Amino acid sequence: MKHLLSILLLCCNLSSFGQVSNTDSIVVQHKLSQEQLKSIVLNESKQGGKLDFFTPIKGKEMDGAEIKPGIYATNLSIALYKWGKANFEIGINSVESALLIYQEFKGSELSKKEKDYIGLGFNRKLEK
Repeated sequence: MKHLLSILLLCCNLSSFGQVSNTDSIVVQHKLSQEQLKSIVLNESKQGGKLDFFTPIKGKEMDGAEIKPGIYATNLSIALYKWGKANFEIGINSVESALLIYQEFKGSELSKKEKDYIGLGFNRKLEK
């Protein structure tokens, strides 16, 4: 996913159409508005979408995994991190916008944990 921006720029130069380049990443046309990006994020976050990091962990949300040497997180925390990171890579312009989109997707107020991990993902804090 690190190379999504490079792929996005390359695809924008090669084609005037926004499109999905493969099943693993979302490539959108360069001039989409934040409202259009929000719509894409909400749609792709639904079950089976490219940003659905939550369905695969159903029933195992609190199981843990090592994400870096000596750093452990629950599957839910990892899913929230990935979702936040994906929002940044798609082009959502701020972590606050990503949090509002997730709140709309979830349909209720966000917990501190949700805010923290989406923010960490959006800012790619665990990759530095």
